[in-house]
Amino acid sequence: MARLLHIVGSPRGERSRSEAIANHLIGKLGGMKVDRLDVWDIDLPELDGAMIESRYRLIHGADVEAGFTPVWDDLRAMVDHLLSFDIWLFSTPMWNFGLPYRLKHFVDCIIQPTMAFTNDAAGNLTFHGTGRTAVLIGAGALDIRPGSELAHLDYQLAHLEHCLRFYFGIDPIHCVRVAPTFGSLEDVETVMRKAEEEVEALALNLQNAAGRRD
Repeated sequence: MARLLHIVGSPRGERSRSEAIANHLIGKLGGMKVDRLDVWDIDLPELDGAMIESRYRLIHGADVEAGFTPVWDDLRAMVDHLLSFDIWLFSTPMWNFGLPYRLKHFVDCIIQPTMAFTNDAAGNLTFHGTGRTAVLIGAGALDIRPGSELAHLDYQLAHLEHCLRFYFGIDPIHCVRVAPTFGSLEDVETVMRKAEEEVEALALNLQNAAGRRD
């Protein structure tokens, strides 16, 4: 049975449009085990200067300092948990063209050498996330969809997609943009209906792919 992890990036709960569309997708997926991870409810370590220096030791193939071992063990457990799922579903609003700071913190925590990837002395990467699928659902007031006048301001899903593909080797990655959500009630409802239709079609795609893996 395929396993899906829903990473929730919005703190708004039932008022979150990105989470509503993610839940609509989940509701259309049958025969799939679904877990939820809310980045606002978990402890994340501070990635301060000392942690970054410790990270460079990992990049160069050395062991981390003894005092940092517990923190890195916690990070490795977090990444191993993520890697245990076949499908990674992210739902997020847009904050100032990008991701909410808490979701960005989570992304920075999981992208670590020897965990997300392994690098050799020349900097070549071996990805640890190959064979997995990501679904990115982003809501926002601005129309930053590809082809729009503001598409160049997409530091939300475009950024997240690059991170997952470049560091984890995730492929395929499906992006669903719930935008623009600023306007009349009728306009926003139209955007939501279109997003629901998009994830309904995506659900069939994911189920077919999961069936082929089984």
